[in-house]
Amino acid sequence: MKLYIDENNRVVTMHEATSDMKCFEEFENKKPYTFDGVKEVENSIHPVHVLLNTSMIDEKWIYMNLKSYISKNDRVCILPFSFFDDTKNELDWNKQYESGQGIWYRSNQDVFYKYGIGKEQIVWVNYFKDSMDEMKEKILNSSVLMLTGGAPDLMMKRIKEKKLKKLIKNYKGIMIGYSAGAMIQLDSYHISPDEDYPEFSYQTGLGCLSGFAIEPHFRRSKVQMQSVEKVNSENKFLCMASMKRVE
Repeated sequence: MKLYIDENNRVVTMHEATSDMKCFEEFENKKPYTFDGVKEVENSIHPVHVLLNTSMIDEKWIYMNLKSYISKNDRVCILPFSFFDDTKNELDWNKQYESGQGIWYRSNQDVFYKYGIGKEQIVWVNYFKDSMDEMKEKILNSSVLMLTGGAPDLMMKRIKEKKLKKLIKNYKGIMIGYSAGAMIQLDSYHISPDEDYPEFSYQTGLGCLSGFAIEPHFRRSKVQMQSVEKVNSENKFLCMASMKRVE
């Protein structure tokens, strides 16, 4: 778990920190550490995993459930590694995610404002621009990690390529993933046939969660029903179908 230090050298946890404090080291829960009389208690902070269809966490129905987990003091890191192969360079990436022009920028950024989180508290990991050390630093210095939707298999491929899998799997903050970003949080997940994926397949995820499966964007289509039945028949757990809630 990350600890922060203020101008008076007072040590606080990441959930108590303010935006002007600096993170001085990363600590693992299994290694209690004492600094100036402040002891990190083993397993005192547990990671939280949020699995969704959509990024719209500012909608009333979900805000009422998440506001006890996300606060105005949180620092957010957005990891948009789920783009499809037609995004080939930084220029293409900017058209999707860059401030002022990215079609997916506001749906991932602005949704945190409702929780009192300011723009300066949100960072994006740029696959084409950031070094691997910069990517790791952005993730480590956050208390909320957003995993975007899109192509789950390509997202996992890029996470492995940038050597981020272990870091993300052991993330101690709040991990929010929607669609592809929800799927990859499981130890294994399935992809149902659609316009992007012609065949059913099983894939390996981050391994944060296990014992169940999910079917995002469930519309009770014949293909989806077949996939759910297939997963349930071939595994000893339940495949949960997820539909967007409508107020």
